[in-house]
Amino acid sequence: MTSLRKYLTLNSGRRIPTVGLGTFLMKNDVLREALDYALYIGYRHIDTALSYGNEVEIGDVVASRIKDGTVKRADLFITTKIPPIYLDYQDCLQSAEKSLDNLKLKYVDMLLIHHPCGNPNRGDGNFKPLDENGEREIVSYDILRTWKAMEKLVGENQTVHIGLSNCQPTVINKIWKAAKIKPSNLQLECHAYLQQKELGKLCTERGIIMTSYGALGAITRPNQSGNKPVLLDDLVIKEIASRINRTPGEVLLNYVAQLNRGILPKSQTKIRLKQNIEVLDWCLSKEDIKLIQTLDRNVKYFDFPWAKNHPDYVPNQPF
Repeated sequence: MTSLRKYLTLNSGRRIPTVGLGTFLMKNDVLREALDYALYIGYRHIDTALSYGNEVEIGDVVASRIKDGTVKRADLFITTKIPPIYLDYQDCLQSAEKSLDNLKLKYVDMLLIHHPCGNPNRGDGNFKPLDENGEREIVSYDILRTWKAMEKLVGENQTVHIGLSNCQPTVINKIWKAAKIKPSNLQLECHAYLQQKELGKLCTERGIIMTSYGALGAITRPNQSGNKPVLLDDLVIKEIASRINRTPGEVLLNYVAQLNRGILPKSQTKIRLKQNIEVLDWCLSKEDIKLIQTLDRNVKYFDFPWAKNHPDYVPNQPF
């Protein structure tokens, strides 16, 4: 095998591009310029979320490029997400409508529940409401009611597929058992230090495509703590990269893609955007894959400490 699949097949039979453009923390002209170039060089999957606050910019660029013929809507795969404050049935429907308005689209290709552990909707659009102690305020929603709202959105052609993000096996199985429309996608943190083998096995059994964020070790994540190892500085990764004349980032992305998982690398520089989408054009050797498999050490950069206080969180389950 000299290259990797550029598309993965969802349980609907439709395809999702293996490499997508992650847009977390990207906004304004920086995002507009990066997305415009990404579309020009062949990116067709764009990942966003209502809580990212950047759907309007994405909608502007996409609408412009569809209008001038650079891309066709049918060739694009747009993913967005329902935030934890909008997990109530009606709020979920309204969240999706707001995203479509922002994105200037009639439908998205994938709509995900961003996190199953809920926060209260105070009506002020605050995605991270705090309680009187300054801690993230939490509330439990009936996740099966949320899923029914997601199914309704499919029925109304506002989204083609529905899926989950940052979910534990208990939640996935609960939804799977009750769902009329099964989850197509699970998006979560996955990289060489957090290889998500248990959830990977579950997704394979259920026919759910797993998509990885943070495949480079979440180097731009906010509130970074200094006690976690820097994945891009790993000596094994650097040795492999040097030996095969690739960057450590390219090695890390290629590895996750070889697990038959989607990847959502984020960049605003042209050279990295190009390297990231070309990462499917070559393959790591079996020997190097085995080396990277030994690096799995359950290092989670996005650990969502607030969610671990939530009554719906299951201790010691991966997500």
